[in-house]
Amino acid sequence: MKRILLFCVAALIGSSALIAQNVNKIYVPELRTESRQEVVIPDVDGYEVLKGDFHLHTVFSDGDVWPTYRVQEAWRDGLDVIAITDHIEYLPHKKFVGGDFNTPYEIAKPSADKYGLMLVRGTEITRKQGVIGHFNALFVEDANLIPDDDPFVAIQNARKQNAFILFNHPGWAVDTCLVTEFQQRVFDADMIDGIEVVNHFEFYPRVVSWCIDKELPMFANSDEHGIISEDFRTFGHDSKIERFRPMTLVLVDERTQEGVKEALLEGRTIAYTDNMFMSTEHLLLSLFEACVDMETTSEGEKKNSYKYTNNSSFPFVISVNGGGKKVIPPFSTIHFSASNQKDLEITILNMWCYEDEHPVLIAE
Repeated sequence: MKRILLFCVAALIGSSALIAQNVNKIYVPELRTESRQEVVIPDVDGYEVLKGDFHLHTVFSDGDVWPTYRVQEAWRDGLDVIAITDHIEYLPHKKFVGGDFNTPYEIAKPSADKYGLMLVRGTEITRKQGVIGHFNALFVEDANLIPDDDPFVAIQNARKQNAFILFNHPGWAVDTCLVTEFQQRVFDADMIDGIEVVNHFEFYPRVVSWCIDKELPMFANSDEHGIISEDFRTFGHDSKIERFRPMTLVLVDERTQEGVKEALLEGRTIAYTDNMFMSTEHLLLSLFEACVDMETTSEGEKKNSYKYTNNSSFPFVISVNGGGKKVIPPFSTIHFSASNQKDLEITILNMWCYEDEHPVLIAE
């Protein structure tokens, strides 16, 4: 009898809630999704790690979406900082959208402020790939003052505004990664501050070596023109293996645009795509040690047992003393045994510190 009464009371409450609304138009807010996929990374070497994408397009050049949509995508995907970098020279939608080269930033900025997302003012200097190439100018003051018929002068114009110059997708639309005569001229003039080792679906191992040899920071950017979720599918924390959109991890002293720019100029970046990381050996090992707690659980006569706990959103693939692959999934722990006749040699196989080299951690 009590159950029947309780059911009747619940039914009356539910029906009264419906009666309070217009029965011909019932609002169902629970169907609306406004949530952010957090990408968890502990501090590395005492620096906060921000997630960034410094190469994005909108309808104000050859992209398919409005600038505010880029902000919303980035916030949902767990990013902290983005740059909208519409082309200067290629504007197929110009007759439909109008505006100038600062318009995408000005449209997106209020939305970025609302979501607490840092928005860097930028643009892309776009000339023939394989001859001149494409270069992002980041942290510019006025993108309208950059265009020039001479691409070298256009880069100089950006430099006059203390812009950070990023050499984009050196391997895109060409058979291999080579430095052209013009690009070497820009290098020689000390006007390239960083290089994309990852662009959209492409990873350029050779460019990792360039960055190491030239002591330049590595970037991984989506260069997204369409809808990012259609190109990069993210698996949530309930999945054993997660994948996120390409992103540049930036190790900052402070969570400001000045802090981001300082970190980029000092080379504190780690490129990420498809659960692979590229950077200097020092930064990669620091990231691994920040994310993974390593513990010796028991010591035997010939072998020790170990417990490795991953406290991040990323999986790590390791080889112990040259053995087979072991995967440490996100927010998971693995156990393994290894010879105690020498120090553990942990090769991190999903990290690149040179064209064909992985970082190695010697764990005593």
